[in-house]
Amino acid sequence: MKLKYLSAEFLFIFLILALPPLLTASSGNPPAAPRFSLANAETLAIAILLCFQLRRELPRPPCPAFRKVSIATVTFGVLMLAYAVVELGGTVLSLLLGQGEPLAASRPIAGAGQWLLATAALASGAFYEECLYRAFLPEIPLLLLDRAGNTWFQGHKKPLAAGIEAFCIIVFALSHRYLGMLAVTNALLCGTVLRVCYRKSGGILCGTAAHFCYNMTLLLFSSLTPA
Repeated sequence: MKLKYLSAEFLFIFLILALPPLLTASSGNPPAAPRFSLANAETLAIAILLCFQLRRELPRPPCPAFRKVSIATVTFGVLMLAYAVVELGGTVLSLLLGQGEPLAASRPIAGAGQWLLATAALASGAFYEECLYRAFLPEIPLLLLDRAGNTWFQGHKKPLAAGIEAFCIIVFALSHRYLGMLAVTNALLCGTVLRVCYRKSGGILCGTAAHFCYNMTLLLFSSLTPA
C-alpha cells in the first residue's frame, strides 16, 4: 500500500511541478530580475514538505560539518567552471558559425530592497530545485525500485537506476529551455554536478548552498556588466 501511495505521489508531483516548466517556450526577452513573491513562498512551502518526507522515507547518516563545507565549496567551483566552459563554447560557436546565443542573463537590479528580494528569491529557488530535482524526483523512483518485489526489476537494477538518474537530470536541463539551448546545456552539466553533491553529502544543504552561491554570482556579474 505504501509503495502505491509513493508511486501516485511521485506521478502527481511530476505532473504539477516538473512537467509545466518543460512546456514553457522562450519569450525571446531577457528574464526579469528575480524577486521574492507569493509563488516563491508557495514553492518554498512545497520544498519544505518534500524535504521532511524524504528525511522520513530515506534517513541518512549525518555528514560531518567540515565535509559538508568541503563538498559545497568544490561543487560551487565546478558549477562556475561548467558555466565558463558553456559560455566559452557558445562564444566560439557564435564566431565560427555566425549564430548562437549567450546564456540568458537577468535584467540588472539596483537598490537594497531589490537585492534583498532577489536574494530571498534565489535562496528559496535553490532550495526548491534541490528538493525537487536532486532529491525527490530521483530518490523516490530509486526507493521504489529498491523495494520492488519483481525479479525482473531486481535483475536490471543498475541500468534502471542509471536511467532514472539520467532522466531526472534531463528533466532539470529541459526545464531551462525557455532560456535557450546554451542554458539547457549548462543546466545539464550543473544538474549532474549538483546530483553528485547530493549523493556525496547525503542531504539538501550542500547543494542548496552551492546552487545559491552560483546563482548569486551570476546575478552579480549580470548587474555589474554595462548594458
